[in-house]
Amino acid sequence: MYHLVLSLLFGALGTLGAPDVDEIKFLPGLQKQPNFKQYSGYFNVAGNKHLHYWFVESQKDPASSPVVLWLNGGPGCSSLDGLLTEHGPFLNDGMTLEYNPYSWNMIANMLYLESPAGVGYSYSDDSNYTTNDTEVSMNNFLALKEFFKAFPEYIKNEFFLTGESYGGIYIPTLAERVMEDASMNLQGIAVGNGMSSYEMNDNSLVYFAYYHGLLGTSLWSDLQAYCCDGGKCDFYNNQNPNCSSNKYRVLVYNGDVDMACNFLGDEWFVESLHQESQQVGGFVKEFSNLAFLTVKVTIQPNITFELVFHHYLWLYGFLVASTII
Repeated sequence: MYHLVLSLLFGALGTLGAPDVDEIKFLPGLQKQPNFKQYSGYFNVAGNKHLHYWFVESQKDPASSPVVLWLNGGPGCSSLDGLLTEHGPFLNDGMTLEYNPYSWNMIANMLYLESPAGVGYSYSDDSNYTTNDTEVSMNNFLALKEFFKAFPEYIKNEFFLTGESYGGIYIPTLAERVMEDASMNLQGIAVGNGMSSYEMNDNSLVYFAYYHGLLGTSLWSDLQAYCCDGGKCDFYNNQNPNCSSNKYRVLVYNGDVDMACNFLGDEWFVESLHQESQQVGGFVKEFSNLAFLTVKVTIQPNITFELVFHHYLWLYGFLVASTII
């Protein structure tokens, strides 16, 4: 709750927009107010989008310290996570604030940007929050232009783009635009635990699982035999039926009113695997070693447990055609 109240305060402080009025001069929960300046406000981009920022000056020497942009990933994670829980200047225990001795602003001017619109306190004037990586990179670039207009004293400082997770997409696509703008003194980029390629990430998961003891020797041997060719393994999109169908039964189940991870998308995914179809019964579509189950309005865990584990797994060994009431 304290985390929420604190971040709401910064969102409110940022509504006036100009750096002078964006300056945060008091933080509740601190016994001693910081000796560095910090600001919270909005950068207006693309005509109708307003991206919330929190800028923390360096504790060393702001004039000579680099400027570092930080973006959390997701997509959809607020960069205030980075500031309030990872490498910002404060540690929050829910009641009070303490200074973080390992804060990145010990040596750098830190700019935390909530992006895209719809994340955190960033918003759009209309209700359309649909976006894509290209639009996000452009809006982030426009936000940086607004930052250096508001804080022109930092335009010559060394500039770095950093992020994590889906920042593996955000940062390189943004860097491509920044590199074409000679007014920004870009020196480099950094991404932690980045998602850069779904194919490479998914392929690496199998190796990761094996090396951490999550896959047995027998299964690993089968994977090597059926999913690899000449030392090259494709677990992400392998068309070899032995790779995708050999002995291991798979259940994909959905509640039919979950919009975020909806049943239709999972049904399309199951059908895209080109399994040998055997039977469709009621809310169940069954393949040779894979079944797709839609559970009606699953808002009670006990109903899901009964359907999935009792009726469909324990009693029959695996999914069989049944009538779901």
